[in-house]
Amino acid sequence: MLAMLPDLQEGARLVTFDVVPWTEIEECLLLPEDFADGRLAQVIADVGDAQQAPRHADLIRAADLVFVDAAKDGQLERRILANFDAIGLKDGAIVVFDDIRVWNMLDIWRGIKRPKLDLTSFGHYSGTGLIDWTGPAES
Repeated sequence: MLAMLPDLQEGARLVTFDVVPWTEIEECLLLPEDFADGRLAQVIADVGDAQQAPRHADLIRAADLVFVDAAKDGQLERRILANFDAIGLKDGAIVVFDDIRVWNMLDIWRGIKRPKLDLTSFGHYSGTGLIDWTGPAES
């Protein structure tokens, strides 16, 4: 996230959804000044929760790029994807899905019925995938 911040276009924002405030994470690399100009924001919410995600629907729908790096428990990521379907991401939004080669994630990645690309050879050993969120998912 910090690597992206200096190259954000004029008027762009980088928002992270987390279940724990960054200030409560031991040895966190974030600093108060990273948030000072308003381009970086943290929202404390579980987007895998069907009650919480809709509260942030406008913000989620406005995103051009969504990076999902979650629990890898084989369940949370399914709920996040279902909530994105329910909320509806903007046409052309790209979802970067982390760790698609982790055992618990294989079935989730293979089950995604949208145009997608496995970029593991360009990402990291545990897998990186891109999902094109254009139009409805295939049946």
